[in-house]
Amino acid sequence: MKMRWKVYPLLAGMFFSTLSAASEPVQRLFEQWQVTCNNLNDCDVRNANPDEDIRIILTYQAGPKGAIALDMAGYDSDSPEGIWVDGKRWQTTLASHQADNQHDAAGYSSNSLVQIQAFLQLLTNASTLSLSPDSDEGTSLAGLMGALSFIDERQGRLHNRTALIAPGEESANDVPHRYAIEPHFAMQAKVAPLKDPNHIIQTVLTSQAQLLTDQECTPEDETLQKSNAKPLANQRALVMINCVSGAYQSSSILFVVPRNHPERAKVLDLPIPLRNNQGDLQTVSWFTDPHYDPQRGLLYHTARGRGLADCGESAVWRFNGKIFELMSYHNQPTCDGGEPGNWPSVWLMPGFKETE
Repeated sequence: MKMRWKVYPLLAGMFFSTLSAASEPVQRLFEQWQVTCNNLNDCDVRNANPDEDIRIILTYQAGPKGAIALDMAGYDSDSPEGIWVDGKRWQTTLASHQADNQHDAAGYSSNSLVQIQAFLQLLTNASTLSLSPDSDEGTSLAGLMGALSFIDERQGRLHNRTALIAPGEESANDVPHRYAIEPHFAMQAKVAPLKDPNHIIQTVLTSQAQLLTDQECTPEDETLQKSNAKPLANQRALVMINCVSGAYQSSSILFVVPRNHPERAKVLDLPIPLRNNQGDLQTVSWFTDPHYDPQRGLLYHTARGRGLADCGESAVWRFNGKIFELMSYHNQPTCDGGEPGNWPSVWLMPGFKETE
């Protein structure tokens, strides 16, 4: 499935100016471990080897009382067998879970900072961790300590009682608070329905024919039938031209269209908060499985890297009457057998509820 990106270097200052007190998101590898910290400094660390039979995810919310969660799952057993560190079994105090509808793999989990700190201390000088006696089914710990140290520094926990590694004596109250200034979301104004959405779609197809050809968007009739138009504002519409339909998802180019002059449609590119190798911010110009909810003013984009959905990205933008503002963005760049759609948070607008 094709995903298109454009780069806009000048968007950097504009994009982050709305939350100047927040942090710029980061996603990077520490050898075998991936760290993602979003704009609120909530962090996620997970093993990143696609050939392993075990998934380990640790999430830690920013702030003195930030919520913490550790989840380890093995994919070769329906029942938890134990935890082996460098081939030696550890008498764990972590809670176990069976493979069931909630967990498709057996393993261990904890939401206790004290428990998790003790577990991580055990791993300080270790090389491998496994959820079975077979060390070949485990994961390398190379880079884990560096990843955890990065999170402690990012969240201001070094030498603090709340640190993930080498906790100190400093009070939890010394940890910087989680960025929590919540913008005011005005009620979405009622928008008049479109009188003739098919006419608007056809006009966009005709007037934007060259642009669509240049973008290699030349859909066949069956694919084109999935295109649609939604009311955006009383004077504007949002048109989604479906370009490609694959086995499990489709891609579209979106246009903001004046209702009275649909021939003046403008293609929609929206920024995402990750930079390319040159340090420039990127935008989405091909939207995957897009959906727009006119009542809430929310535009959804979900792109699976493959059918298993163990990698990919998802985004939600809110139309505020003038522009689309990014509300949330998740990204998992490597396909490594994790839970479908369990992608780390890269961006979260304070006050926005990702699940209703």
